[in-house]
Amino acid sequence: MSEGQIILRLLMAVACGGLIGIERERGDRPAGFRTYIMVSLGACLFTIMSIIAFPGSETARIAAQVVIGIGFLGAGVIVFYGGTHVVGITTAATMWATAAVGLAAGAGYFRTCLYATGIILVVLIALPWVEERVISRFLRRRVYFTVKSITRPGLVEEVTATLAQFQVKATLLRYEQCLAPSAECSLLLRANVNAKVDLFALIEALRQLHGVTFVGFEE
Repeated sequence: MSEGQIILRLLMAVACGGLIGIERERGDRPAGFRTYIMVSLGACLFTIMSIIAFPGSETARIAAQVVIGIGFLGAGVIVFYGGTHVVGITTAATMWATAAVGLAAGAGYFRTCLYATGIILVVLIALPWVEERVISRFLRRRVYFTVKSITRPGLVEEVTATLAQFQVKATLLRYEQCLAPSAECSLLLRANVNAKVDLFALIEALRQLHGVTFVGFEE
């Protein structure tokens, strides 16, 4: 393999990794333009070296180590919020796929590189629209509502009726009532909420109920 071929393969890896990185940078993701270039370039160079630098050895061993090693890098961009929300899995998976693009560039499969890069970009750019317009119709979130109000008759019925207006069916899990005059009571309700429900509008509707002093929710 000539130096010119090596440079061409490295440039292909940089171009493909850069295209993917631009899309990630545009979305303000944990890993952006330069990170994806480095992932693709590094995977490409490792592949080239496994082909030319170790004659007679098993070249697939280095490629296998790249696949494993990129997992540690991807784990660094996965973030947990409050023990319930996970952010960065798509970014980690994209880095893994970008390393595969680099491996293909290093092996000289330029057309495969371009096809794979195009598919990755379609998945990142076009499929979120599918998720928002199609898949979200079937997704449901388990939400716990906390409502505090001045103790009065019919409160529970009004709360559940308000939730029903937003097509949310709730189950009352806990009802705490203080017996002191003008005291507050607290309701805890569990509901499976469609992803398209406007939770802020729902919370505001609950706050408008007579006597309600606090409304909160968590997943």
